[in-house]
Amino acid sequence: MSGEVAIVTGAAGGLGRGTVSALADDGYRVAALDLNREGLEALFGDDQRVTRGEIDVTSASSVEEAISRVAADLGSPTVLVNIAGTNRIFPLTETTEEIWDLLIDLNLKGTFLCCRAVVPHMRTAGMGRIVNMSSNFGLRAEANQVAYSSSKAGVIGFTRSLALELAKENITVNAVAPVMTLTERVAGLPEHFKALQLSKIPMGRYGTVEDTVAAIRFLLSEGGSFFTGQVLSPNGGDNMP
Repeated sequence: MSGEVAIVTGAAGGLGRGTVSALADDGYRVAALDLNREGLEALFGDDQRVTRGEIDVTSASSVEEAISRVAADLGSPTVLVNIAGTNRIFPLTETTEEIWDLLIDLNLKGTFLCCRAVVPHMRTAGMGRIVNMSSNFGLRAEANQVAYSSSKAGVIGFTRSLALELAKENITVNAVAPVMTLTERVAGLPEHFKALQLSKIPMGRYGTVEDTVAAIRFLLSEGGSFFTGQVLSPNGGDNMP
C-alpha cells in the first residue's frame, strides 16, 4: 500500500481515529477529513503520515473542495472509507423532520456525495476501493431507530448499486455493518439501550473499534480484491440469516 492515497471521513471520531491510524500503519498516505478540524489537529497533528482537512459531508461544495484538495496535494486517491455519521434514538412519533433530515443527510447523502466526488480520481488512477459504513441496524429491525435504520439500509442499497456500476473499472464498493461498537459516542447512549443490545449478541460482548477496522482492512487488502457489493458485518452473531 506504500504511497497510495486513502481518504477517511469522520476521522476525528473513535472509529475514524482507529481507521486512520491503521491505514497509516499499512503504508497509505492518509487524508483525515472531518468537520471537527480542531479534533483532527489534536489527534494527528504530530503524525507526518496523516494530512488533515475539513469537510462537511452534507455539502456538495465542501465535499468537492476537500477531495479535490487531497488529489492536488497527495495525488489521486485510490481508497475512500466513509465513516462520517451519527445516530439519534427516538420512536416514530417523536422523530422530527429535523432528526430525519440530519440522519439521512449525514449518513446517506454524505456517502453519496463523497463517492461521487472521489470516483473520477479513482478512474484516473485506474483502480479504487470504497468502504461505506452501514450498521447492524441497517440489516435487521430495531425499535426507535426508524431514521437511523433507514439511512444505514440506504447505504447498503447504494453500495450494491454502485458496486455493479463500477465493477468493470477495477473499483470495488463494499459496506461494513458492525454491531454496537463502544466508541466515545456510543458510550454516552442510555444504559438500558446498551444493555438491551448486549443481550442480543451471542458472543456476549460489544463490538470494538479493532473489530470494525479489521473488516475495513480486509476489504482493502489483496485478499479482499474480489469482494464487491458485499456487506461485512462484525456482529458477534447478533444477526444470522
